[in-house]
Amino acid sequence: MRIEDHKCQFCGKTATNFVFAAFVCDSDECIEKARKERGGPGGHMKRKAQGLPILPDDDADQ
Repeated sequence: MRIEDHKCQFCGKTATNFVFAAFVCDSDECIEKARKERGGPGGHMKRKAQGLPILPDDDADQ
C-alpha cells in the first residue's frame, strides 16, 4: 500500500500519513480531525469498555 496513492479524507490533498485509521495530509488540523473521529488513541477500546459499538457509525443501527 502506498499512502501517496490516497487522498486526505478531510481536505482532499495527497495523503502523507495513515493515522487513527485515516489517510491524512501533513496538516495538523486534518490529523486532529482524524483523532477526534476515531476517539483518540484507544478510542475503539474505550467504546467497547462502555458497551458501545466499536465503530461510531454502528450507533445509527440501534
